[in-house]
Amino acid sequence: MAVFAHPDDEIDVMPLLSLYARKGDDVYLVIATKGEKGITEHAKIPAGDSLAGVRKGEALCVCQTLGIHDPILLGMNDGSLDEDFTAQPLHQKLDSIFRLYQPDAVITWGPEGGYGHMDHRIVHDVVTEIFQSGQLAKPKALYYSGIPSENFKELPDFKGEMINQLKAYWKPVKKEYLTTRIKFDKDDIDRSIRAMYCHKSQFSPEEMVDVKYWMEKMNKDTVYLRPFLPSMKIQFGLFE
Repeated sequence: MAVFAHPDDEIDVMPLLSLYARKGDDVYLVIATKGEKGITEHAKIPAGDSLAGVRKGEALCVCQTLGIHDPILLGMNDGSLDEDFTAQPLHQKLDSIFRLYQPDAVITWGPEGGYGHMDHRIVHDVVTEIFQSGQLAKPKALYYSGIPSENFKELPDFKGEMINQLKAYWKPVKKEYLTTRIKFDKDDIDRSIRAMYCHKSQFSPEEMVDVKYWMEKMNKDTVYLRPFLPSMKIQFGLFE
């Protein structure tokens, strides 16, 4: 089960979701917010219910393309996850999801939240809070997604402003801390790129080219994760 804040947050782990679905595992994507504030100039969709509906459809398109279960949408307001003093509304929703689906392994944002978005950070905090409490039999494993700092050194400037801003603000992780390294094949990256194209409200055709390049060149043939409990042992699967 992958747990993220917004539709499109899952892009860097798409190949992993595709891989495990192809192997026959039940794979779920949980999205905390409606993404109704993610307005873009090219889409010309106003913030609010209209955009939320479009992004719901895009999330479904992603899941169908990757071959995983339909998305689990928690329906919370975009940009709101840090407004509650204790983040209890999100805690209650995620606790219920974990109890209902009992996932063996969960993947979510690291503490840096990718590029630092507060919704991303709160999702990390709440998932970790539930896991480390030990009050649930499952999940038995928790992983944080990450991009190795070393990989940023090999990337040129992108053509579009959006992806260059993302590159500038992204908070990478030293490779030695990302000790779970899961290889995927060409079918998984091809399927992931097709799934990325579902997010038409978020990326213009020109930006899609940059995001495709990001997906192909940033982590190449590997999804990098770090386990909840730090380890220096390199492992190549979620259930080792």
